[in-house]
Amino acid sequence: MSRQAGRNPLSREHAMLRGLLLAGCVAIIVIWAMEATRGELAAWDRWAYPGLLAALGTCSALLTWWPRQADLARLIAVAAFNAYSPFALFNILFVSSGPPDEYQLLTNLYWLPMAYGTAFVFLTMRAALVLSGVVYAGTFGVILWHLHRGDMMHWPAWLAPMMSNLAVAQVVYVIVLLAVSRLRADYYRNEAVMQAMHQVASTDPLTGLLNRRALSDHLAAARSLVQRGAQPMSAILIDVDHFKQINDSGGHALGDRALVELAARLQEQLRLSDRLGRWGGEEFLVMAAATPLPAAGELADRIRRAAADQECAGRRITLSLGVAQCRLDDTIDSLIQRADRALYAAKAGGRNRVCLEDDPVALSPSESLA
Repeated sequence: MSRQAGRNPLSREHAMLRGLLLAGCVAIIVIWAMEATRGELAAWDRWAYPGLLAALGTCSALLTWWPRQADLARLIAVAAFNAYSPFALFNILFVSSGPPDEYQLLTNLYWLPMAYGTAFVFLTMRAALVLSGVVYAGTFGVILWHLHRGDMMHWPAWLAPMMSNLAVAQVVYVIVLLAVSRLRADYYRNEAVMQAMHQVASTDPLTGLLNRRALSDHLAAARSLVQRGAQPMSAILIDVDHFKQINDSGGHALGDRALVELAARLQEQLRLSDRLGRWGGEEFLVMAAATPLPAAGELADRIRRAAADQECAGRRITLSLGVAQCRLDDTIDSLIQRADRALYAAKAGGRNRVCLEDDPVALSPSESLA
């Protein structure tokens, strides 16, 4: 498989969630310090703030060191926010015997939408919608019911219409969050489809290596560096010796198995900067970036020896390899043609050997390129 696979979207989402959790911890600490300094810290917040910090810190730790527990981390974060907000609001409105403290009331009201926000950020869209409905009904249903009955006579006159307006505003918040959640789901779905399409378009289905089209793209990019004088580049064309005999004796299933095992063995011999792909049939191609011809010849011989030392699909398989270095005036076709001529020379020289471009004699297996 390609070593340049993109970063998993799920890991990016975990990183984003960790950032949100840490930002929440910072916000709680700042508010806690401000209220304690001014003497406005409510009695229930003396233990609620530490509890929130512990919950968010636990979630962040789970996402960092135990990503498989991401669902549990999401649940803890959402439960913490959605338990705190209505509880604090009910303490302000119903526990106090006198008029509610305006500072505490307004502080909790403008943080109340965070309960819905955490649900839509951390949970699935359906779960967030259900939870938001429960929180909304449990919070404003109780408040509006008491207002309707006239039980809260000690409330200020302005509080009743404000609560009614807030009840409507919360519905708008949920609708907006639902729309954003749908957009996020569509984004991740489309990105997954695009990655799958790119994988299909650039990968050989049998071996999992790059296919000819993807290799051509890498060759074109490396060729542009050669033409700018930035670095050399060589191509190694590889052919399996007597591959037809494997298909004829064992069938195409055995031939396919041999190619898959050989592809894995070839990949083990390469550097991170090299690109290996299936060029067609039983032919493979290595694009050796930043590699002049002599070094590419050494790499090719290492590949040849690694393949000959072990069996694939129960058979000893040998390779013939042709090596060519990209020139300033090369096209992709002219580079591959020279590598192909070198490969033909290796086969004509007895197979199981490496031939460099323009060399009159192919190196035999007993000769060392080093």
